[in-house]
Amino acid sequence: MYKRSEERMRIASNIRLIRELRNYNQRYVASELGIGRSTLSTWENGVSEVKIESLIRLAEIFALDNYRQIIDFDPNALFKNQSKKD
Repeated sequence: MYKRSEERMRIASNIRLIRELRNYNQRYVASELGIGRSTLSTWENGVSEVKIESLIRLAEIFALDNYRQIIDFDPNALFKNQSKKD
């Protein structure tokens, strides 16, 4: 049976979350990458591993400073500043 690593699943989840936060659909991101939407879907579901070159390109599409921001993305950090204002 194919085993998915914890890191792969975290990156997959981060790609999907960042894409959704940017309000990009899979078709748009896949087109910008020059890949099929189904390939992007396999990345977002952790079925296949994303190569570093693709992470670098994803970071550019998502307007991030570098690919590490995808790997190290912390969705909980998005809400820390808001709770201090409330």
